[in-house]
Amino acid sequence: MLTKLQKLSYGIARLGSTTLLSAFSFAGFYVYWDVYKLDPQLSGVVSAIGKLAILINSVIMGYLSDATRSRFGKRKPYIITGSPLLAISAVMYFLPFLFISIEDKSALFYWGAFWNAAFNFFYGYLLTPYQAWMPEITEPEERITITTLQNVSNILGNVVGVVFSFLVPTLYRGGLLLPVMAAFAVMEVLLYMPSVLLIPVESKAVLTPKITRDILDLLQYREFMLWEGVRMLMSAAETMITALVVKYVSTVVGLGENLASVVFGVVMVVFVMGAFPLWGKQARKTGKGPALIKAAVILTVGLLLAPLPAFLQDRALKIAVGLLAIALGAIGISAYELFPYAVVADLAHWDELRTGLSRAGLFTGFEGIPINISQSLTYLLVGYLASLPPFNGYDYTLGLVIWGPIASIFAVLSILILRRVNIDPFKK
Repeated sequence: MLTKLQKLSYGIARLGSTTLLSAFSFAGFYVYWDVYKLDPQLSGVVSAIGKLAILINSVIMGYLSDATRSRFGKRKPYIITGSPLLAISAVMYFLPFLFISIEDKSALFYWGAFWNAAFNFFYGYLLTPYQAWMPEITEPEERITITTLQNVSNILGNVVGVVFSFLVPTLYRGGLLLPVMAAFAVMEVLLYMPSVLLIPVESKAVLTPKITRDILDLLQYREFMLWEGVRMLMSAAETMITALVVKYVSTVVGLGENLASVVFGVVMVVFVMGAFPLWGKQARKTGKGPALIKAAVILTVGLLLAPLPAFLQDRALKIAVGLLAIALGAIGISAYELFPYAVVADLAHWDELRTGLSRAGLFTGFEGIPINISQSLTYLLVGYLASLPPFNGYDYTLGLVIWGPIASIFAVLSILILRRVNIDPFKK
């Protein structure tokens, strides 16, 4: 069992990396498309390449950290080295104009592709061992509390990342993009150090690598593989939301960049973070699976409402419906922010009890395969939607009108799988 201070140090560590990931999720596609004026389909390819990089790396890092032997344990060496490398790659991606001419679109494409891939590679390098650490240093009854702390950090990081994403054009024009990115990079490194210093080295036995056996075991673990199907589908829906919502709120809903940043930041805090106690209570009462089904239903309703502002003439009504769609989407997404860490930790712990093998890193890393295949393909779809013709004479693409119903298909399919899988092995 961890002390309160140790739990806090572990939970707060994600604030820096989530801020950077949020900036990538919400602005990584947007900044190259709308600010640096790279062709939208090429911008989609840039983001897709990044997801392929983390796909390859996550399972490798999970397995390597399982098999690592050092006086710092299995996970800490990757946390110590990964946090600065992640910070550097983020700075390089968002500041190409310091090193190349952004008018040279070929150079811009290659620069973006390389550093997007580097960021995603080092994100897997850092976060896979970090998350794999949880089942080794915690007990099942602690995990909802710890994931709540993590997700408070995640939501705060997302709020900062979202506000930053809306303000990227203003920061770029005002010459403030460099100091802001530098501050993010410093925060990323500093926040991981308390957990490294305060939490003891894990006491679990080091895995003797037998990768063929271990992968086959995972592929035959029914609950884990069905859960990965859910993660793959919901990752597609979430990727469409994060890649397009900045432009959607600014143009289709009609709030503009600066006002949208404030409003959307408030929505993220009030509805995503505000729903955590609701989902936590629901999970303790009925289990994480039923809670996630209800969340997916709410998310689906929000996505189906998303096109309506494009057809409304009254500005107040347009904004009200747009914000309702976003609020419902935020409530639905909040459960998928809260539970995945605990689900994988529970399934990995259950597998250890069945087999006697400590393979949390492999479980955590394997998640990257379906998730990042899904995200990579979805970014190609997002690039296509962004390149569609303008809608009904407006200055925004038809893709910003139809993306919500398309994303809702993935949420509905995830419900069908969740009804058939038990992701609460420790719940009586």
